[in-house]
Amino acid sequence: MSCATPEVVVVKDPLDEKKNCFELENSVAETQKFKRDALFEKENTGGNMARMILFWPAMATTFHNADKAIKAANDRTFHLLKIMKDKNCKNVDLVSSEILKNSTQTVAGQLSILREMYKSGDLTKEEFKKAKKKVLESE
Repeated sequence: MSCATPEVVVVKDPLDEKKNCFELENSVAETQKFKRDALFEKENTGGNMARMILFWPAMATTFHNADKAIKAANDRTFHLLKIMKDKNCKNVDLVSSEILKNSTQTVAGQLSILREMYKSGDLTKEEFKKAKKKVLESE
């Protein structure tokens, strides 16, 4: 048995600032695919208890790599969204809300992501409050 290693994306590419809004949207979509792949690998790896017992060192490595890949994908996504916001891309709010909606199924998870974005400076206090209210009202 071999465990796949989820790909860890580069958070900040020197060429990101030169991308237009369409290219930034495509980069966000590509980054989200890497994240979905890492999430799938993590969930798939944990699915078989016999494999877990027999191959625990490889499984532990895959879990760790998946976590690193997921964090890097989240960080890259926030980085790209900030550039989109700075460039006044027309779809930045739509892209942001879709990512937030699809990032997690729980309100606690969505609030955690919002707090992370606020602390990193990707959201202003006003944007944070507005997004938090929207998440809380949607439940």
